[in-house]
Amino acid sequence: MKPTSRTTTVTFPAELARIGVVRRWVGAQLPELGLRLDDPLVDDVQLVMSEIAANAVVHGCDGGRSDVELTAALRLSPTGVLRMSVADPGPGRPESRKAGEGATSGRGLLLVAGVVDRFGVDEGPDGKVVWAELDLPEAARPVPASVAGRQVESQVVVLCTGAAVRVGRPRSAVGVRPGQQPELDRIPAA
Repeated sequence: MKPTSRTTTVTFPAELARIGVVRRWVGAQLPELGLRLDDPLVDDVQLVMSEIAANAVVHGCDGGRSDVELTAALRLSPTGVLRMSVADPGPGRPESRKAGEGATSGRGLLLVAGVVDRFGVDEGPDGKVVWAELDLPEAARPVPASVAGRQVESQVVVLCTGAAVRVGRPRSAVGVRPGQQPELDRIPAA
C-alpha cells in the first residue's frame, strides 16, 4: 500500500485565550502522526502553530472575534514534510516588525523563520492560509507499512521515529540564498 498524506484539523474561536487549546491539540495530534512527545520537534511545532494562530487572531481578525472560527491544520506527507497552517478571514499578509527592546510582541515571524524550512501564504476568496513546513529528519519519515512491520488496512501513515536526533542548524526563509539574511518584510507566497 502506497503511503498517503495524513491531515488533521481543528476549529477554534478567534480569541487569544484559545491559543493554548491549539497548543494542546498539537500535542495530542503529533503522536497520531507518528512523532513521540519527547521528540524536540514537538516543541518547534507547538511554537510555530501558537505563533501563526496568534497572528491569525490579532491580525487576521483585528484583535479577536469570538464569532469567527479559525481552522488549524497539520499535514504530514509521505516524504516527511510536516505542514502546519492556520486559515483566517483577513485580507492582509503577515509582515515582520521591528520589536523594541522592551516589547512583548512583534517577534513571532522571526521565531517561525528560525524554526521552519519554508513558510508562506495562500490567498483565497474567504481570506488566507498562513503555512509553515518542516522537513522531518530521516528517522521520523513515513515508511511503507510492510517495512514498519505492521499491517495497515486504512490510509494511515506509519512512521519510524526510532532515535531521531535533531541537529541544530540555521534554516533559511523561502527565497533566501545561503549566506544571505532573510528579509521578512513580507512572507513570499509559495
